[in-house]
Amino acid sequence: MADDFDIKLNLGLTLRTWLHSQFFGTPPYPTQSFAGQTIIVTGSNVGLGFEAARHFYRLNCAKLILAVRTVSKGQKAKEDIVRSVKHRSDGAEAIEIWPLDLSSTKSTLAFAERVTSELPRLDAIVENAGIVNPDWVVDEGFEQTVQVNVINTFLLALAILPKLTESKQKYPESSPHLEIVSSEAHRFEKFNELKSPDLYAALNNEKTFSGFGRYSVSKLMEVLFVRELVSRLGAKQPSTSPVTVTMVNPGMCKSEIGRKGNPVIKVVFALVQLIFARTTEVGSRTLVYGASAGPESHGEMMSDGKNQEVEKWIYSETGRRAQKKVFDQTMKILEERKPGIGAAVGL
Repeated sequence: MADDFDIKLNLGLTLRTWLHSQFFGTPPYPTQSFAGQTIIVTGSNVGLGFEAARHFYRLNCAKLILAVRTVSKGQKAKEDIVRSVKHRSDGAEAIEIWPLDLSSTKSTLAFAERVTSELPRLDAIVENAGIVNPDWVVDEGFEQTVQVNVINTFLLALAILPKLTESKQKYPESSPHLEIVSSEAHRFEKFNELKSPDLYAALNNEKTFSGFGRYSVSKLMEVLFVRELVSRLGAKQPSTSPVTVTMVNPGMCKSEIGRKGNPVIKVVFALVQLIFARTTEVGSRTLVYGASAGPESHGEMMSDGKNQEVEKWIYSETGRRAQKKVFDQTMKILEERKPGIGAAVGL
């Protein structure tokens, strides 16, 4: 029997909030210091991740890991960052390029293991890598957008969470952050797949797939999973969490995320960006704020450098049931990929 998830959207309010943010919500230029900190930014050779990485280096982080699918592209990004930040001359040692392909479970777990074994400390990981794929592609048995934006994003997050906790214990001055880069797009989805007993089986139905719709669903799943994760960890840990878990919404930016698709879609997307999009550098500021946010941002969505409510239905009983369903069914997959991953973080 299908579950009853009657999700009601307020698209008028969503559009007004989005437009106000795009035109009037510019986050301030970041000035806070990251001295002594080790920062990881995934998807950091282009777009938001690249500009955020530049900020972290400019703000004096001790070590910066650029996690990228293609090492040669990461190297070019590193060279650009080093050239642009004039007050530092230690880029060769301070910035490292590590391979990470979130479409591959093997690559994701290998990256997490390297973080655990090689880094003395980890102060923040900014999980920025994500895709919008207009085409139906399957990786390891799952539609690619779900595989990258949801399953392996959280596989990486939970695999690295113990390292963040350990860093707080070893370095009391540290304020570790686990940051998921999400999107305002989560507000546009009624997520009909929730009504199916097995939501991942429903998401694997090619007949109901649409590119932007699936991206929105993936961003909604991120919000639901993070909220449930924080809720469950909060029930078993002291009220002050050793790790601040945040979600950030950078807004629509002139980035590379719409680079796939047929020529008509590309032209339409380019026109929308031309009219509404902020620069990638401005959007990246939100990622920097998310990596230094205070405990009041734990489990919250941040937009324009400050906390913002997620879509209102998520706070309802329907939202609580949706969180639980997404979390439980996602954790089942994560446990298959890394047995014991839940217990290792205290779930």
